[in-house]
Amino acid sequence: MAHPTRTHILDAAAKVFAEHGFRGATTRLIADAAKVNEVTLFRLFGSKDALLGEAIRTRVYERERPMLPDEPGDAHAELTAWVGAEYANLVKHRSSIRQGMSELADRPDLSRCMAHGPKGSHALLEKYFARLIAQGRAIKDANPVHAATVLLGALFADVMGRDMMPETLPPAKQAPVVYVDFVLRALGHSARPASTRRRSPAARPRRPA
Repeated sequence: MAHPTRTHILDAAAKVFAEHGFRGATTRLIADAAKVNEVTLFRLFGSKDALLGEAIRTRVYERERPMLPDEPGDAHAELTAWVGAEYANLVKHRSSIRQGMSELADRPDLSRCMAHGPKGSHALLEKYFARLIAQGRAIKDANPVHAATVLLGALFADVMGRDMMPETLPPAKQAPVVYVDFVLRALGHSARPASTRRRSPAARPRRPA
């Protein structure tokens, strides 16, 4: 760490950006939130643009993400855990993402920064689905790119639209399972392991009379 207050200032700047956007996130507001003076901000970062750029990049988009195994095992469990973590992260940063999207027309340079996280997540999912297809556990002509796009798109639409159209969406706690089930079924993969599915009454062995 270059200075003991640098991380704290970046955290404060990301929070102010989420609340006020790029234009509204003045250096005075950031300094107040970080409990430092404005001179410290300029000494460490040089400019408001540099400070907010680093804060948005490192605190929202260039984040650590959960990993998926190179070789799929229990696809339903692995994907549900991964999607659950991705969903929680989107919820956590929803305000910042909305602010960033609203600023794209005036600050197109933000698009490269904003795309970093989604591109990384898409690449992980695409690779996972490709391996699932290669294992013969999905229909042969399934498209892993489209599968990854549909799954991430469902998560994004859910998180960004839940407060506008909650009646059209599954309960938040069930959303990861619902979307994973849907995509796996579309790929021709059984959504849940056979050991966890309940047999229909017709399939149960009859007791001897």
